[in-house]
Amino acid sequence: MQAKSNTDMETNKFEISQTRKTALRMILYMAMASITMFFAVTTSALLLKKADVLNWAQFPLPNVFGISTLIALASSVLFYLTYKLYQQKNFKVYRWMLFVSALVSIAFLGSQLVGFQALTKMGMPLNGNVSGSFIYFLAIVHALHIGVGLIAVGVVLSKSYLARTNLQFEGGGNVNPRRVLGLELLSHYWHFVNVLWVYLFLFFYFNYQ
Repeated sequence: MQAKSNTDMETNKFEISQTRKTALRMILYMAMASITMFFAVTTSALLLKKADVLNWAQFPLPNVFGISTLIALASSVLFYLTYKLYQQKNFKVYRWMLFVSALVSIAFLGSQLVGFQALTKMGMPLNGNVSGSFIYFLAIVHALHIGVGLIAVGVVLSKSYLARTNLQFEGGGNVNPRRVLGLELLSHYWHFVNVLWVYLFLFFYFNYQ
């Protein structure tokens, strides 16, 4: 009986108060709001610049950016499934799904590089016409946010593998409250950056044709 009480006490160390959960969510939402404002202001500046510059180039957006959009949507689905698998205590599949999610996100970044190469072949290098430079700038800034997310994924993935033998949580068939919250926040962030890319893709598509 005493051993059970000690286990409960150990588990309580990992419980997170509702106040802390709310605070962490608010920090994330405020960060996402700031990022949204940045891209809103930048794309608005693009429209103003487009109206002001006489030699603004019009060109079709490379098809690979459409593929990037499909990859981004697939990434969001995978992260949603990852979160659900952990909640369902399917830890082995959860770890593989998290790994695959990271690979898909890396594939997204790879498709962006291919898109940049396509732009260069079209005569729109990074330091070329200002209209093309805007695409590079916005896509690179967005990619940096993907990179931040991948660092977070790497941390969560490494902790998940180390927790395989933790009999208190994953090793004993129990969810870790801190991991649940971390996955929730990571999932929300990932959906956000992917929706942000969809917005950028549509913005590029309708303003560069």
